[in-house]
Amino acid sequence: MSFLKKIPKPKSPETIYLITRVHGLRTHLFKPEDISSLSKASDLSVMVEALLKGDYAQDVSAIPSERINAVSLTEVFYKKLADRFYFLVKITKGSLREFFEAYAKRLEVENIKRILRAKHVKEIITEELLVPIPREHTVVNFPAMIEAKDLEESLGILKETMYAPLIDKIELYKRYNTTLIFEGLLDKIYFGELWKNVKKLSENDIKKRIGKEMDLKNLILILGLKAKNMPAELIEESLIEEYYKLDKKLISSLVKERPESIFDALLRTYYKNYFMKLRDEIEKGTISEIEHSVFNSLYNEDLKNMHEKPFRLSFVISYLSLCEFEAKNITSIATAKQLGLSEDKLRSILYL
Repeated sequence: MSFLKKIPKPKSPETIYLITRVHGLRTHLFKPEDISSLSKASDLSVMVEALLKGDYAQDVSAIPSERINAVSLTEVFYKKLADRFYFLVKITKGSLREFFEAYAKRLEVENIKRILRAKHVKEIITEELLVPIPREHTVVNFPAMIEAKDLEESLGILKETMYAPLIDKIELYKRYNTTLIFEGLLDKIYFGELWKNVKKLSENDIKKRIGKEMDLKNLILILGLKAKNMPAELIEESLIEEYYKLDKKLISSLVKERPESIFDALLRTYYKNYFMKLRDEIEKGTISEIEHSVFNSLYNEDLKNMHEKPFRLSFVISYLSLCEFEAKNITSIATAKQLGLSEDKLRSILYL
């Protein structure tokens, strides 16, 4: 009987078809060595020449030469990202389609975060710097959010959407002056909905990958909000409510931990390996560096998963995750080349 329990459930024809298609799609992704090579391009024009030989060639070649810059290239990169995500929605149905639709909402969430960050620092943001989500897959009026005169008015645009609870956090935002309050709530809403769809799938690897991401986002948010001296009870309210290897008791303990003890407390969690080399960053509260290091580890785990589990549904999640990392990497490279950043500075912000 125990032997029979170990026999994996046969995959549906739809799942087999999906995984087979993604095996073909993954060949279009840049390998780590490709990203490393692009990062060494002497300037933006050399990078563009390299892009004209690959999957971005058609869209990049359509940009008039006088318009080629980091912004126009970013527009191309984000269009490709959206195409890759919604292609999987298009070729699936039933619970699988519902899952991929819920998963793709992360692009919508990222767009909202980007707009709110820009409003926070009073920077101009344009639609070219957002992922172009097909109209049938979003109810958020991004142009109106961009045109709003300030952050508060921008949030008001979300009133009739699932993100309406952000409006109630305006006073808290004003008190602590950080968009992390909104970003934590956005993740809370997103992962809350996604987790419902994860539970409908039989493959445990999906739960493991998404559960790990949720937990790590919570830990990073705790560090960020503690650095802003936010009270423990308010930090807990901002966190994703679903847990994988964490639990409410452990979370409560972490948010109440003294700043000088938080590093040692993290090393007592299931995720200690992600934070072991980050003592200085944690003590200094340099959240962007902590987040980059943690998600760089996830990037490498996704690469490993694609090699080790090529016939599991988690292979598809790793593919989508690597699509996101690719968009972030080449956007960073294009921006760095336009600004003339050093190669060392650029490599420190890439996922490799």
